[in-house]
Amino acid sequence: MNSETSGIGYLQVRVSTAQTAIPLENAQVIIRSDEEQGGNVIAVLRSDQNGLTPRVALATVPRALSETPGMPQPFYVYHMDISKEGYYTQYYQNIPIFDGIAALQAVEMIPLPQNGYENGKTPDGNRYFEGENPDL
Repeated sequence: MNSETSGIGYLQVRVSTAQTAIPLENAQVIIRSDEEQGGNVIAVLRSDQNGLTPRVALATVPRALSETPGMPQPFYVYHMDISKEGYYTQYYQNIPIFDGIAALQAVEMIPLPQNGYENGKTPDGNRYFEGENPDL
């Protein structure tokens, strides 16, 4: 770790549905570094019965450098992919992580339509759910 990434920040994710009323257990959370830092997978986590993942330590800019003239931003950003069977996959980009700060990121999962297909159509493409407009 070099001096520009010697800071440590923390991230915990709360996964829920029904406008945050119901926590979701066993959702997979993949944390990736920003493309500028390589876009690598940093951690793969699972939510518990309360919808919470373990808190993970992430490299970031040291707090002291945030007051240095010319420093473009006093944090690093990370991206997340959150998935669970029966729900649309959620993508979060540019989550800022600051040195010494524990961030809690709320994620609300949206259920898939009853037939389980993301586009709301059956495999033959001819049936639609109520409220959806057919592609004409």
